[in-house]
Amino acid sequence: MTTTCDPAPDTVRLRDAHDLLAAVPYRLGFRPTESVVLACVTASGRLGLVARVGLPDLAGPGDVTAGLEPLTRAVADVDPTFCLLALYTAGEVAAAMDRVEAVRRVVAPTVEVDRWLVTPHGYRGLDCDDVACCPPDGFPTAALEHGPVGAAHVLAGRALADSAEEAFRLPAATAAARGLAARAARRRESARPTTGDEEAARRWRGEAWSAWRSALGQVDDDPAADPALGPALLGRVGAGLADRRVRDAALLSLLPRGDEATAATVEGVEDDEAGAARAMASVVDPDHAVAPDPARLRRGAVVLEQVVAHVPRRLQAPPLTLLAFLAWWQGDGPRAARRVDAALAIDATYRLARLVNGAVSAGLPPGWVRADQRADGPAGRPRGGGVR
Repeated sequence: MTTTCDPAPDTVRLRDAHDLLAAVPYRLGFRPTESVVLACVTASGRLGLVARVGLPDLAGPGDVTAGLEPLTRAVADVDPTFCLLALYTAGEVAAAMDRVEAVRRVVAPTVEVDRWLVTPHGYRGLDCDDVACCPPDGFPTAALEHGPVGAAHVLAGRALADSAEEAFRLPAATAAARGLAARAARRRESARPTTGDEEAARRWRGEAWSAWRSALGQVDDDPAADPALGPALLGRVGAGLADRRVRDAALLSLLPRGDEATAATVEGVEDDEAGAARAMASVVDPDHAVAPDPARLRRGAVVLEQVVAHVPRRLQAPPLTLLAFLAWWQGDGPRAARRVDAALAIDATYRLARLVNGAVSAGLPPGWVRADQRADGPAGRPRGGGVR
Protein backbone atom coordinates (compact mmCIF):
# COMPACT_ATOMS: atom_id res chain seq x y z
CA MET A 1 0.00 0.00 0.00
CA THR A 2 1.18 3.52 -0.76
CA THR A 3 -0.39 6.65 0.64
CA THR A 4 0.08 10.31 -0.09
CA CYS A 5 -1.04 13.13 2.19
CA ASP A 6 -1.99 16.66 1.22
CA PRO A 7 1.26 18.70 1.46
CA ALA A 8 -0.57 21.93 0.61
CA PRO A 9 -4.15 22.48 -0.54
CA ASP A 10 -4.38 22.95 -4.29
CA THR A 11 -5.85 26.24 -5.47
CA VAL A 12 -8.12 24.42 -7.94
CA ARG A 13 -11.54 23.47 -6.60
CA LEU A 14 -12.52 19.81 -6.71
CA ARG A 15 -16.27 20.11 -7.03
CA ASP A 16 -17.40 16.50 -7.45
CA ALA A 17 -16.31 12.90 -8.01
CA HIS A 18 -15.19 13.68 -11.57
CA ASP A 19 -12.76 16.29 -10.26
CA LEU A 20 -11.51 13.96 -7.52
CA LEU A 21 -10.79 11.27 -10.10
CA ALA A 22 -8.94 13.82 -12.19
CA ALA A 23 -6.78 14.83 -9.22
CA VAL A 24 -5.85 11.31 -8.05
CA PRO A 25 -3.13 10.55 -10.66
CA TYR A 26 -1.46 13.91 -10.03
CA ARG A 27 -1.36 13.20 -6.31
CA LEU A 28 0.21 9.80 -6.99
CA GLY A 29 2.51 11.09 -9.73
CA PHE A 30 1.44 8.41 -12.20
CA ARG A 31 -1.66 6.88 -13.82
CA PRO A 32 -2.72 3.99 -11.57
CA THR A 33 -3.43 0.62 -13.17
CA GLU A 34 -4.80 -2.62 -11.70
CA SER A 35 -5.32 -0.90 -8.37
CA VAL A 36 -7.87 0.13 -5.81
CA VAL A 37 -7.48 3.80 -4.90
CA LEU A 38 -9.10 5.52 -1.92
CA ALA A 39 -9.33 9.34 -1.95
CA CYS A 40 -10.56 10.92 1.29
CA VAL A 41 -11.87 14.44 1.84
CA THR A 42 -11.54 16.15 5.23
CA ALA A 43 -14.02 18.38 7.03
CA SER A 44 -12.15 21.48 5.82
CA GLY A 45 -12.67 20.40 2.21
CA ARG A 46 -9.14 19.17 1.51
CA LEU A 47 -8.18 16.02 -0.34
CA GLY A 48 -6.44 14.78 2.77
CA LEU A 49 -5.42 11.28 1.74
CA VAL A 50 -4.91 9.29 -1.44
CA ALA A 51 -4.07 5.61 -0.88
CA ARG A 52 -3.36 3.05 -3.58
CA VAL A 53 -3.33 -0.72 -3.15
CA GLY A 54 -2.36 -2.93 -6.09
CA LEU A 55 -4.89 -5.63 -6.97
CA PRO A 56 -2.20 -8.36 -6.75
CA ASP A 57 -1.46 -7.22 -3.18
CA LEU A 58 -5.12 -7.87 -2.29
CA ALA A 59 -5.19 -11.33 -3.81
CA GLY A 60 -3.28 -13.26 -1.16
CA PRO A 61 -4.64 -16.29 0.69
CA GLY A 62 -6.99 -15.80 3.60
CA ASP A 63 -8.70 -12.60 4.69
CA VAL A 64 -7.45 -9.77 2.46
CA THR A 65 -8.40 -7.20 5.08
CA ALA A 66 -5.65 -8.53 7.36
CA GLY A 67 -3.04 -6.48 5.48
CA LEU A 68 -5.06 -3.27 5.46
CA GLU A 69 -4.39 -2.16 9.05
CA PRO A 70 -2.10 0.66 7.84
CA LEU A 71 -4.89 1.94 5.59
CA THR A 72 -7.33 1.80 8.50
CA ARG A 73 -4.95 3.92 10.60
CA ALA A 74 -4.30 6.34 7.75
CA VAL A 75 -8.02 6.90 7.24
CA ALA A 76 -8.52 7.40 10.99
CA ASP A 77 -5.74 10.00 11.06
CA VAL A 78 -7.42 11.97 8.26
CA ASP A 79 -10.88 11.69 9.90
CA PRO A 80 -12.61 12.10 6.52
CA THR A 81 -16.16 13.19 5.85
CA PHE A 82 -16.32 11.55 2.42
CA CYS A 83 -14.26 8.97 0.52
CA LEU A 84 -14.13 8.06 -3.14
CA LEU A 85 -13.16 4.46 -3.87
CA ALA A 86 -12.01 3.77 -7.42
CA LEU A 87 -11.21 0.48 -9.11
CA TYR A 88 -8.63 0.92 -11.88
CA THR A 89 -8.54 -2.13 -14.14
CA ALA A 90 -8.38 -3.28 -17.73
CA GLY A 91 -9.58 -6.74 -16.73
CA GLU A 92 -12.79 -8.35 -15.58
CA VAL A 93 -14.55 -6.09 -13.09
CA ALA A 94 -16.44 -8.88 -11.35
CA ALA A 95 -13.18 -10.67 -10.53
CA ALA A 96 -11.94 -7.65 -8.57
CA MET A 97 -15.11 -6.73 -6.69
CA ASP A 98 -14.22 -8.75 -3.59
CA ARG A 99 -11.04 -6.71 -3.27
CA VAL A 100 -12.93 -3.45 -3.77
CA GLU A 101 -15.32 -4.53 -1.05
CA ALA A 102 -12.41 -5.35 1.27
CA VAL A 103 -11.10 -1.80 0.99
CA ARG A 104 -14.61 -0.35 1.33
CA ARG A 105 -15.08 -2.16 4.63
CA VAL A 106 -12.06 -0.32 6.02
CA VAL A 107 -13.89 3.02 5.93
CA ALA A 108 -17.58 2.24 5.41
CA PRO A 109 -18.58 2.02 9.09
CA THR A 110 -17.76 5.68 9.74
CA VAL A 111 -17.89 7.57 6.44
CA GLU A 112 -19.82 7.65 3.19
CA VAL A 113 -18.03 5.92 0.30
CA ASP A 114 -18.72 6.53 -3.39
CA ARG A 115 -17.47 3.69 -5.64
CA TRP A 116 -16.19 4.25 -9.19
CA LEU A 117 -14.68 2.21 -12.00
CA VAL A 118 -11.89 3.54 -14.21
CA THR A 119 -10.80 1.57 -17.28
CA PRO A 120 -8.44 2.58 -20.10
CA HIS A 121 -11.47 3.68 -22.11
CA GLY A 122 -14.11 4.98 -19.71
CA TYR A 123 -15.13 5.66 -16.14
CA ARG A 124 -18.46 5.43 -14.33
CA GLY A 125 -20.03 4.96 -10.94
CA LEU A 126 -19.91 1.33 -9.84
CA ASP A 127 -23.26 1.58 -8.09
CA CYS A 128 -25.02 3.82 -10.62
CA ASP A 129 -27.81 2.23 -12.73
CA ASP A 130 -29.02 5.51 -14.23
CA VAL A 131 -27.82 5.62 -17.85
CA ALA A 132 -28.51 9.35 -17.92
CA CYS A 133 -26.04 9.80 -15.07
CA CYS A 134 -23.49 7.11 -15.96
CA PRO A 135 -23.42 5.93 -19.59
CA PRO A 136 -23.00 2.12 -19.91
CA ASP A 137 -19.55 2.58 -21.46
CA GLY A 138 -18.71 5.36 -19.05
CA PHE A 139 -17.38 8.84 -19.62
CA PRO A 140 -14.20 9.12 -21.72
CA THR A 141 -11.20 8.53 -19.44
CA ALA A 142 -9.13 11.03 -21.43
CA ALA A 143 -11.51 13.77 -20.29
CA LEU A 144 -10.14 13.45 -16.75
CA GLU A 145 -6.75 14.77 -17.83
CA HIS A 146 -8.02 17.34 -20.29
CA GLY A 147 -10.43 19.08 -17.93
CA PRO A 148 -9.82 22.08 -15.66
CA VAL A 149 -8.28 20.01 -12.84
CA GLY A 150 -5.73 18.41 -15.15
CA ALA A 151 -4.96 21.74 -16.79
CA ALA A 152 -4.35 23.37 -13.40
CA HIS A 153 -1.86 20.67 -12.42
CA VAL A 154 -0.06 20.92 -15.75
CA LEU A 155 0.23 24.69 -15.35
CA ALA A 156 1.68 24.06 -11.88
CA GLY A 157 4.43 21.98 -13.50
CA ARG A 158 3.14 18.57 -12.49
CA ALA A 159 3.57 15.82 -15.05
CA LEU A 160 2.08 12.34 -15.16
CA ALA A 161 3.97 9.14 -15.81
CA ASP A 162 2.37 6.01 -17.22
CA SER A 163 3.57 3.87 -14.32
CA ALA A 164 5.16 4.06 -10.89
CA GLU A 165 8.35 2.63 -12.37
CA GLU A 166 8.57 5.48 -14.85
CA ALA A 167 7.58 8.13 -12.29
CA PHE A 168 10.21 7.17 -9.72
CA ARG A 169 13.05 5.88 -11.87
CA LEU A 170 16.47 7.37 -11.09
CA PRO A 171 18.49 7.32 -14.29
CA ALA A 172 22.13 6.30 -13.96
CA ALA A 173 24.95 8.59 -15.04
CA THR A 174 27.18 7.70 -17.95
CA ALA A 175 29.74 4.93 -17.53
CA ALA A 176 32.56 7.47 -17.64
CA ALA A 177 30.98 9.64 -14.93
CA ARG A 178 30.29 6.61 -12.74
CA GLY A 179 33.90 5.55 -13.10
CA LEU A 180 35.17 8.96 -11.97
CA ALA A 181 32.79 8.98 -9.02
CA ALA A 182 33.76 5.44 -7.99
CA ARG A 183 37.46 6.32 -7.99
CA ALA A 184 36.83 9.43 -5.91
CA ALA A 185 34.72 7.41 -3.46
CA ARG A 186 37.44 4.77 -3.09
CA ARG A 187 40.05 7.44 -2.38
CA ARG A 188 37.87 8.91 0.37
CA GLU A 189 37.16 5.47 1.81
CA SER A 190 40.87 4.58 1.86
CA ALA A 191 41.61 7.86 3.64
CA ARG A 192 39.16 7.09 6.43
CA PRO A 193 41.01 6.25 9.67
CA THR A 194 40.63 2.64 10.74
CA THR A 195 42.35 2.96 14.11
CA GLY A 196 41.22 4.64 17.31
CA ASP A 197 42.54 8.05 16.21
CA GLU A 198 39.43 10.09 16.97
CA GLU A 199 41.06 13.34 15.92
CA ALA A 200 41.81 11.93 12.46
CA ALA A 201 38.26 10.58 12.28
CA ARG A 202 36.86 14.04 13.06
CA ARG A 203 39.00 15.57 10.32
CA TRP A 204 37.76 12.96 7.85
CA ARG A 205 34.15 13.63 8.78
CA GLY A 206 34.75 17.37 8.56
CA GLU A 207 36.02 16.97 5.01
CA ALA A 208 33.02 14.79 4.15
CA TRP A 209 30.68 17.38 5.64
CA SER A 210 32.37 20.11 3.58
CA ALA A 211 31.79 18.05 0.43
CA TRP A 212 28.07 17.80 1.25
CA ARG A 213 27.78 21.52 1.85
CA SER A 214 29.70 22.27 -1.33
CA ALA A 215 27.35 20.06 -3.34
CA LEU A 216 24.27 21.76 -1.84
CA GLY A 217 25.73 25.17 -2.65
CA GLN A 218 26.21 24.24 -6.30
CA VAL A 219 22.55 23.37 -6.93
CA ASP A 220 20.85 26.16 -8.86
CA ASP A 221 17.74 27.74 -7.34
CA ASP A 222 15.99 27.32 -10.68
CA PRO A 223 14.28 23.89 -10.67
CA ALA A 224 14.55 23.74 -14.46
CA ALA A 225 18.35 24.07 -14.41
CA ASP A 226 20.47 20.95 -14.82
CA PRO A 227 22.57 20.18 -11.71
CA ALA A 228 26.21 21.00 -12.38
CA LEU A 229 27.75 18.58 -9.91
CA GLY A 230 31.04 16.92 -10.83
CA PRO A 231 31.42 13.14 -10.52
CA ALA A 232 34.43 13.47 -8.21
CA LEU A 233 32.47 15.62 -5.76
CA LEU A 234 29.52 13.22 -5.87
CA GLY A 235 31.84 10.30 -5.18
CA ARG A 236 33.22 12.09 -2.11
CA VAL A 237 29.70 12.86 -0.91
CA GLY A 238 28.65 9.24 -1.38
CA ALA A 239 31.61 7.96 0.62
CA GLY A 240 30.88 10.49 3.36
CA LEU A 241 27.21 9.55 3.68
CA ALA A 242 28.28 5.99 4.49
CA ASP A 243 29.36 7.40 7.86
CA ARG A 244 26.32 7.64 10.14
CA ARG A 245 27.38 10.92 11.73
CA VAL A 246 27.88 12.58 8.36
CA ARG A 247 24.58 11.13 7.14
CA ASP A 248 22.75 12.40 10.22
CA ALA A 249 24.28 15.85 9.80
CA ALA A 250 23.20 15.90 6.14
CA LEU A 251 19.67 15.07 7.23
CA LEU A 252 19.68 17.72 9.95
CA SER A 253 20.94 20.31 7.46
CA LEU A 254 17.65 19.94 5.56
CA LEU A 255 15.53 20.74 8.61
CA PRO A 256 14.48 24.39 8.99
CA ARG A 257 15.96 24.47 12.50
CA GLY A 258 18.57 21.77 12.14
CA ASP A 259 21.68 23.79 11.27
CA GLU A 260 22.81 24.34 14.85
CA ALA A 261 22.97 20.59 15.53
CA THR A 262 25.03 19.59 12.49
CA ALA A 263 28.48 20.50 13.86
CA ALA A 264 27.96 18.53 17.07
CA THR A 265 26.75 15.54 15.07
CA VAL A 266 29.74 15.57 12.70
CA GLU A 267 32.21 15.96 15.56
CA GLY A 268 30.67 13.08 17.48
CA VAL A 269 29.68 15.06 20.55
CA GLU A 270 26.56 12.88 20.69
CA ASP A 271 26.20 9.18 19.94
CA ASP A 272 25.92 7.98 16.35
CA GLU A 273 22.12 7.71 16.27
CA ALA A 274 21.24 10.90 18.14
CA GLY A 275 20.98 13.08 15.02
CA ALA A 276 18.66 10.69 13.20
CA ALA A 277 16.50 10.21 16.31
CA ARG A 278 16.17 13.97 16.80
CA ALA A 279 15.33 14.52 13.14
CA MET A 280 12.67 11.84 13.21
CA ALA A 281 11.13 13.22 16.41
CA SER A 282 10.96 16.75 15.05
CA VAL A 283 8.88 15.68 12.08
CA VAL A 284 6.81 12.86 13.59
CA ASP A 285 5.42 14.59 16.70
CA PRO A 286 2.44 16.81 15.72
CA ASP A 287 2.93 18.88 18.89
CA HIS A 288 6.39 19.92 17.70
CA ALA A 289 5.86 19.57 13.98
CA VAL A 290 8.29 21.12 11.52
CA ALA A 291 6.96 21.71 8.01
CA PRO A 292 9.46 21.18 5.19
CA ASP A 293 11.10 24.04 3.35
CA PRO A 294 10.43 23.11 -0.32
CA ALA A 295 13.46 24.95 -1.70
CA ARG A 296 15.84 23.42 0.83
CA LEU A 297 14.45 19.94 0.33
CA ARG A 298 14.65 20.27 -3.45
CA ARG A 299 18.36 21.10 -3.25
CA GLY A 300 18.97 18.17 -0.95
CA ALA A 301 17.01 15.81 -3.20
CA VAL A 302 18.94 16.95 -6.28
CA VAL A 303 22.26 16.17 -4.59
CA LEU A 304 21.08 12.81 -3.24
CA GLU A 305 19.61 11.73 -6.58
CA GLN A 306 22.86 12.63 -8.32
CA VAL A 307 24.83 10.68 -5.73
CA VAL A 308 22.67 7.60 -6.35
CA ALA A 309 23.11 8.04 -10.11
CA HIS A 310 26.92 8.10 -9.83
CA VAL A 311 28.20 5.99 -6.93
CA PRO A 312 28.57 2.19 -6.79
CA ARG A 313 25.52 0.27 -5.58
CA ARG A 314 27.19 -0.58 -2.25
CA LEU A 315 27.11 3.15 -1.36
CA GLN A 316 23.53 3.84 -2.44
CA ALA A 317 21.59 2.77 0.66
CA PRO A 318 22.27 5.97 2.68
CA PRO A 319 21.28 8.47 -0.06
CA LEU A 320 18.25 6.36 -1.02
CA THR A 321 17.15 6.31 2.63
CA LEU A 322 17.50 10.07 2.92
CA LEU A 323 15.48 10.48 -0.29
CA ALA A 324 12.79 8.24 1.21
CA PHE A 325 12.75 10.33 4.38
CA LEU A 326 12.40 13.59 2.43
CA ALA A 327 9.58 12.16 0.29
CA TRP A 328 7.73 10.91 3.37
CA TRP A 329 8.19 14.25 5.13
CA GLN A 330 6.56 15.97 2.16
CA GLY A 331 3.63 13.55 2.25
CA ASP A 332 4.68 11.64 -0.88
CA GLY A 333 4.14 8.07 0.28
CA PRO A 334 4.52 6.36 -3.13
CA ARG A 335 7.93 7.92 -3.74
CA ALA A 336 9.04 7.24 -0.16
CA ALA A 337 8.04 3.59 -0.46
CA ARG A 338 9.93 3.17 -3.72
CA ARG A 339 13.13 4.75 -2.35
CA VAL A 340 13.17 2.89 0.96
CA ASP A 341 12.47 -0.42 -0.78
CA ALA A 342 15.49 0.24 -3.00
CA ALA A 343 17.64 1.02 0.04
CA LEU A 344 16.60 -2.15 1.85
CA ALA A 345 17.23 -4.21 -1.27
CA ILE A 346 20.85 -3.09 -0.99
CA ASP A 347 21.17 -3.44 2.80
CA ALA A 348 18.26 -5.10 4.61
CA THR A 349 19.85 -4.32 7.99
CA TYR A 350 20.26 -0.58 7.42
CA ARG A 351 18.72 0.84 10.58
CA LEU A 352 17.54 4.24 9.35
CA ALA A 353 15.97 2.62 6.28
CA ARG A 354 14.07 0.24 8.55
CA LEU A 355 12.84 3.16 10.67
CA VAL A 356 11.64 5.06 7.61
CA ASN A 357 10.09 1.91 6.20
CA GLY A 358 8.15 1.45 9.42
CA ALA A 359 6.62 4.91 9.13
CA VAL A 360 5.82 4.48 5.44
CA SER A 361 4.40 0.96 5.79
CA ALA A 362 2.20 2.02 8.69
CA GLY A 363 0.77 4.92 6.70
CA LEU A 364 1.98 7.30 9.42
CA PRO A 365 1.74 10.91 8.22
CA PRO A 366 4.50 13.38 9.15
CA GLY A 367 3.78 15.46 12.22
CA TRP A 368 2.93 18.69 10.41
CA VAL A 369 0.29 16.87 8.33
CA ARG A 370 -1.22 15.35 11.47
CA ALA A 371 -1.27 18.79 13.07
CA ASP A 372 -3.16 20.13 10.05
CA GLN A 373 -5.62 17.25 10.32
CA ARG A 374 -6.27 18.14 13.95
CA ALA A 375 -6.91 21.73 12.91
CA ASP A 376 -9.66 20.64 10.54
CA GLY A 377 -11.99 20.57 13.51
CA PRO A 378 -15.31 18.78 13.88
CA ALA A 379 -16.43 16.61 11.02
CA GLY A 380 -19.05 17.86 8.63
CA ARG A 381 -19.11 17.17 4.95
CA PRO A 382 -18.21 20.32 2.98
CA ARG A 383 -20.96 21.71 0.81
CA GLY A 384 -21.21 24.38 -1.81
CA GLY A 385 -17.52 25.21 -2.00
CA GLY A 386 -16.40 21.72 -2.95
CA VAL A 387 -12.97 20.45 -1.98
CA ARG A 388 -9.58 21.94 -2.65
